[in-house]
Amino acid sequence: MKSEYRQAVEAVIAQEAKLAEVANLHAEALAQVEKTTEWVALNEKTLKEYVGRVEQIESLLLIKS
Repeated sequence: MKSEYRQAVEAVIAQEAKLAEVANLHAEALAQVEKTTEWVALNEKTLKEYVGRVEQIESLLLIKS
């Protein structure tokens, strides 16, 4: 019975360690998603600005033609 108890306790300890590791990986992944979401938003904003500038220049070129 003591051996079975010891094995059960060791299994609990091992599983807690695995859970802590996975929880840490999950937290890191969430932080990375947040960071890349910000990068995507910034790049979309910059692209929109560049497209606007191209459209503005195209408009000026058509007026001069």
